[in-house]
Amino acid sequence: MIDQDRFARDIAALMDKLGDRLGVRGARLSTRLRRAGRRLPKSGHQAGTVLAEAESWMANPKLRIRLDAARINAALAEINGQLDGIDPADRRKGMLLGMAGGMVFNLMLVVAALIAVLRWRGLI
Repeated sequence: MIDQDRFARDIAALMDKLGDRLGVRGARLSTRLRRAGRRLPKSGHQAGTVLAEAESWMANPKLRIRLDAARINAALAEINGQLDGIDPADRRKGMLLGMAGGMVFNLMLVVAALIAVLRWRGLI
Protein backbone atom coordinates (compact mmCIF):
# COMPACT_ATOMS: atom_id res chain seq x y z
CA MET A 1 0.00 0.00 0.00
CA ILE A 2 1.32 3.40 -0.96
CA ASP A 3 0.90 6.50 1.17
CA GLN A 4 -1.06 8.95 -0.96
CA ASP A 5 0.44 12.09 0.60
CA ARG A 6 4.03 10.86 0.19
CA PHE A 7 3.32 9.84 -3.40
CA ALA A 8 1.83 13.28 -4.14
CA ARG A 9 4.91 14.96 -2.63
CA ASP A 10 7.24 12.73 -4.68
CA ILE A 11 5.35 13.47 -7.90
CA ALA A 12 5.34 17.22 -7.16
CA ALA A 13 9.09 17.13 -6.50
CA LEU A 14 9.64 15.17 -9.71
CA MET A 15 7.58 17.66 -11.70
CA ASP A 16 9.58 20.54 -10.22
CA LYS A 17 12.81 18.77 -11.11
CA LEU A 18 11.60 18.20 -14.69
CA GLY A 19 10.81 21.90 -14.91
CA ASP A 20 14.16 22.97 -13.46
CA ARG A 21 16.43 20.53 -15.29
CA LEU A 22 14.70 20.25 -18.68
CA GLY A 23 12.56 23.39 -18.78
CA VAL A 24 9.31 21.54 -19.49
CA ARG A 25 5.95 22.72 -18.21
CA GLY A 26 2.58 21.09 -17.84
CA ALA A 27 -0.15 20.41 -15.31
CA ARG A 28 0.32 16.63 -15.20
CA LEU A 29 3.36 14.38 -15.08
CA SER A 30 2.42 12.70 -18.36
CA THR A 31 2.35 16.10 -20.09
CA ARG A 32 5.79 17.02 -18.81
CA LEU A 33 7.23 13.66 -19.81
CA ARG A 34 5.80 13.98 -23.31
CA ARG A 35 7.28 17.46 -23.63
CA ALA A 36 10.66 16.26 -22.37
CA GLY A 37 10.99 14.24 -25.57
CA ARG A 38 14.47 12.96 -26.36
CA ARG A 39 16.09 14.96 -23.59
CA LEU A 40 15.15 12.09 -21.28
CA PRO A 41 16.58 8.60 -21.97
CA LYS A 42 14.34 5.66 -22.87
CA SER A 43 14.57 4.12 -19.41
CA GLY A 44 13.55 7.49 -17.96
CA HIS A 45 10.49 7.54 -20.18
CA GLN A 46 9.61 4.00 -19.11
CA ALA A 47 9.94 4.94 -15.44
CA GLY A 48 7.89 8.06 -16.08
CA THR A 49 5.18 6.00 -17.74
CA VAL A 50 4.99 3.80 -14.64
CA LEU A 51 4.65 6.90 -12.46
CA ALA A 52 2.09 8.59 -14.72
CA GLU A 53 -0.02 5.42 -14.68
CA ALA A 54 0.29 5.23 -10.89
CA GLU A 55 -0.71 8.89 -10.66
CA SER A 56 -3.96 8.19 -12.48
CA TRP A 57 -4.59 5.06 -10.38
CA MET A 58 -4.11 7.01 -7.13
CA ALA A 59 -7.33 8.91 -7.83
CA ASN A 60 -9.34 5.68 -7.50
CA PRO A 61 -9.37 4.11 -3.99
CA LYS A 62 -9.91 0.57 -5.29
CA LEU A 63 -7.09 0.79 -7.82
CA ARG A 64 -4.76 2.49 -5.32
CA ILE A 65 -4.59 -0.72 -3.32
CA ARG A 66 -3.30 -2.67 -6.32
CA LEU A 67 -0.26 -0.45 -6.92
CA ASP A 68 3.14 -2.05 -6.41
CA ALA A 69 5.14 0.15 -4.04
CA ALA A 70 8.48 -1.44 -4.95
CA ARG A 71 7.94 -0.82 -8.67
CA ILE A 72 6.94 2.80 -8.06
CA ASN A 73 9.90 3.44 -5.76
CA ALA A 74 12.27 1.91 -8.33
CA ALA A 75 10.77 4.11 -11.06
CA LEU A 76 11.16 7.19 -8.85
CA ALA A 77 14.78 6.32 -8.11
CA GLU A 78 15.50 5.70 -11.83
CA ILE A 79 14.08 8.96 -13.13
CA ASN A 80 15.46 11.05 -10.24
CA GLY A 81 18.91 9.58 -10.84
CA GLN A 82 18.76 10.49 -14.49
CA LEU A 83 17.53 14.01 -13.79
CA ASP A 84 20.28 14.55 -11.21
CA GLY A 85 22.84 13.90 -13.95
CA ILE A 86 21.51 16.71 -16.13
CA ASP A 87 23.18 20.11 -15.78
CA PRO A 88 20.94 22.92 -17.09
CA ALA A 89 23.85 25.35 -17.46
CA ASP A 90 25.78 22.81 -19.54
CA ARG A 91 22.70 22.22 -21.72
CA ARG A 92 22.39 25.97 -22.36
CA LYS A 93 26.10 26.27 -23.12
CA GLY A 94 25.93 23.35 -25.55
CA MET A 95 22.91 24.85 -27.30
CA LEU A 96 24.64 28.22 -27.66
CA LEU A 97 27.84 26.62 -28.94
CA GLY A 98 25.82 24.60 -31.45
CA MET A 99 24.10 27.73 -32.73
CA ALA A 100 27.41 29.60 -32.93
CA GLY A 101 29.00 26.71 -34.82
CA GLY A 102 26.15 26.71 -37.32
CA MET A 103 26.46 30.44 -37.88
CA VAL A 104 30.25 30.23 -38.36
CA PHE A 105 29.81 27.40 -40.87
CA ASN A 106 27.23 29.42 -42.83
CA LEU A 107 29.49 32.45 -42.76
CA MET A 108 32.37 30.35 -44.12
CA LEU A 109 30.13 29.12 -46.95
CA VAL A 110 29.15 32.69 -47.85
CA VAL A 111 32.79 33.83 -47.86
CA ALA A 112 33.81 30.83 -50.00
CA ALA A 113 30.97 31.59 -52.44
CA LEU A 114 32.01 35.26 -52.55
CA ILE A 115 35.62 34.32 -53.29
CA ALA A 116 34.50 31.88 -55.99
CA VAL A 117 32.34 34.55 -57.67
CA LEU A 118 35.11 37.16 -57.52
CA ARG A 119 37.58 34.67 -59.00
CA TRP A 120 35.11 33.66 -61.72
CA ARG A 121 34.56 37.30 -62.63
CA GLY A 122 38.31 37.85 -62.80
CA LEU A 123 38.46 40.40 -60.00
CA ILE A 124 40.95 38.39 -57.95
